[in-house]
Amino acid sequence: MNWLAIALIVFVVFSWLMVLALCGSARLGDEQTARLAAERAVARQREEGRP
Repeated sequence: MNWLAIALIVFVVFSWLMVLALCGSARLGDEQTARLAAERAVARQREEGRP
């Protein structure tokens, strides 16, 4: 096989792996942001409920 074809295949595979990794980390970041917002809302309600 041609070296250029091998390099192209490796580049495409690496690019897709990076895209999948970025999408996964973005999803984890969104989940963490939502969890922190929920915890803040619970803490705020707890604070407002105290005399």
